[in-house]
Amino acid sequence: MSVIKDSMRPSTLSTKLDVNLDETGRLNQLVRHFGKEHGVPDDTVFVINLSIDELVTNIVIHAGSRDPKAREIVLRMSINNSEVSIELEDDGSAFNPLDIPTPNLNASLQDRDPGGLGIHLARSLMDGIRYSRVGRRNVLTLTKRIN
Repeated sequence: MSVIKDSMRPSTLSTKLDVNLDETGRLNQLVRHFGKEHGVPDDTVFVINLSIDELVTNIVIHAGSRDPKAREIVLRMSINNSEVSIELEDDGSAFNPLDIPTPNLNASLQDRDPGGLGIHLARSLMDGIRYSRVGRRNVLTLTKRIN
């Protein structure tokens, strides 16, 4: 993990994670520490952490099963003015989670298709989310305004 602080540019955090569910605990600690260090309100840190956790879990479960060569997830966070920007990058097969349709939350559990709730949650909680494929890597970019 590296945290870079410089008065001439936004404060940033960058780290690499294995494509492994055990990494979510470490990820949670990193995000909380970053938020605390930069005065991000606890409720905003909670929302960011929950969204990242859901998306990283999705990457691990789906990238790992679709592409056994998937080895790493890169997390980059930066804070500038009143916004936190997050980038999640992985080396799995091309997959745009934003193509997953919004789940029918009114359907009973028996009638509901499995999955899609984590992506729906991140879409609902974050102020911005977009996907791009850069070379052989998936990149999800999220933004959250600091209130």
